[in-house]
Amino acid sequence: MTVLMGLEVPSGPAVEFVVVFAVVLLGPVIVERLGIPGIVGLLIGGFVIGPHGLGAIGSGNQTVPQLGQLGLLYLMFVAGLELDLGVLAANRRTAVLFALVTFALPFGGGLAVGRALGWELPASLLLGSLLASHTLITYPIFREAGRAANRGVATAVGATVLTDTLALVVLAGVSGSETGSGSTAVVLGEILLGLVVLGVVGLWGLPRVALFALRAWGGDRAARYMVAVVSFLALAVLAEVFGIEGIVGAFVAGLALNRLVPNEGPSMDRIEFFGSAVFIPVFLVSVGLLLDPSVMFSAATLRIAGLILVACMGGKALAVLIARPLLGFTGPEAGAAFALTSPQAAATLAATLVGYDIGLFGTTVVNAVLVLILVSITVSTLVAKRYAARLPPPVRDAGALGRRVLLATRRGGPSGGVVGLVDRLTRPDGGVVDVVVVHVEGEDVLPPAEVRALERRLFRGALDGSVRPQVSSVLPRAVAMAALSSEPSLVVVEVGADDDAEYWAEAPASADGAPVVLVYGDPPHRPHRVRVDDPGTGTGTAAAIAVRLGHRVAAAETGDVEPGRGDVVIRALASWDALAGCSVPAAGALLVVLPALDTLDAG
Repeated sequence: MTVLMGLEVPSGPAVEFVVVFAVVLLGPVIVERLGIPGIVGLLIGGFVIGPHGLGAIGSGNQTVPQLGQLGLLYLMFVAGLELDLGVLAANRRTAVLFALVTFALPFGGGLAVGRALGWELPASLLLGSLLASHTLITYPIFREAGRAANRGVATAVGATVLTDTLALVVLAGVSGSETGSGSTAVVLGEILLGLVVLGVVGLWGLPRVALFALRAWGGDRAARYMVAVVSFLALAVLAEVFGIEGIVGAFVAGLALNRLVPNEGPSMDRIEFFGSAVFIPVFLVSVGLLLDPSVMFSAATLRIAGLILVACMGGKALAVLIARPLLGFTGPEAGAAFALTSPQAAATLAATLVGYDIGLFGTTVVNAVLVLILVSITVSTLVAKRYAARLPPPVRDAGALGRRVLLATRRGGPSGGVVGLVDRLTRPDGGVVDVVVVHVEGEDVLPPAEVRALERRLFRGALDGSVRPQVSSVLPRAVAMAALSSEPSLVVVEVGADDDAEYWAEAPASADGAPVVLVYGDPPHRPHRVRVDDPGTGTGTAAAIAVRLGHRVAAAETGDVEPGRGDVVIRALASWDALAGCSVPAAGALLVVLPALDTLDAG
């Protein structure tokens, strides 16, 4: 520390973090008042505090850039985590085709610019590859607008891995041939092997290891979050072992945990919060630290920057124009695809620095690329804000049985069999569970410590959700009130011996159309067989539940059916009134499935 007028001028990591997070807090607020996207405020703020501005963060600082790199990995992980796999699977050919187009056109433009400037072929190829990649900087805008599952957004996100991998292949080939570290064939073989290993470990091994960890420690909120963090960092490291950018590994980790971290659950809320509040903004600030206006805006730099801007942004725009009729994109979907694929940041900067290190690029080219990064992020952010508002709102998938399950239970929590039942109903849809603990009037409500303990017991493995108390004189009324606030796709009620069926007649008016499953007794974890007693109503729901509970499903039967040992009986009722005359077996479990309200007999 230095001494100024008797006072010590502070320095060190604490000061640096104060300055960085002040920019994260104030940068977006200030520029948004001027009508400029908040992302630009982070870039400008990074310049202001950086070595070419006020110098609060010196040129030798590694802490902020490294934290920024973590933010980039975090961004790619969240993109894979939130990607709607159903939408991606339905549009996988679209994603591949779009990836090839949005890579080829900017790549060709960059190659042409390099040759026009008189560069050698390796430098021109490297320029083309860095222009063809992109970084999902604008993805949070679509996520916050609730448009992450849109077809155009999902296609662009899915195309990211292929475009960045192709750019990486070109980068590795050029770097290997120029430095003599290996022939192009050897380098490409190493990358191919790395992609295979990454796919096997990431998409087959990681989900199993993560599920084991979540079952062991997942009831603890911090442990659940750390399982996610360790997962994407581990795959990023694995990717780098084979010379592949860590962002590819982080994205694969997101895909691997996609079904284990429901998008609407508390775990996803925590992951998004830390990403949006800390890691991703710090990455943008770290990019701003590199800006040097005295060099960036010289005539020579601007000349090259103008050419590569036309090649990059023009190529990305032309790719969208070509892909729109081929892929059937609407105008807003095409705009969203352009906003997602035009920003240049991580992969672009990495390839540029490699080119500089091996002597293919000079300082003028490096600064021209920084101009490209600044302009592309600004333009794409403006476009993203415009088209995120124009995309149609997502259609809620009412057919997803386990999208959001409401589980009603008494004090002490559900039995192990009921928890297993809900887990099997929820997991295929990657849904969440809202647990309502019903208290009768006059009974003490669960204190927060007991609520946390119940959450730790329930939410292990892929099961994720929250617990809240509900006070009511009767169970059906509590269920109806809870259903109004949570909009469930399925209601599961653990029915006690003292719960009178006559009160259920009032529930249909309040259950928001969701099927209701009344669970009597403690269902077996692994049913010997599942038997369906169906009078002809609610067959679809009953059959779907039967299939999820066990592979051995007996043929439909009618009349009262007594379960055998290890059996589960599903009885679909035509109306709530029929519940009063439904006999309940003395042993075993009876699931009474009441179909959605629009199919119920009002009489």
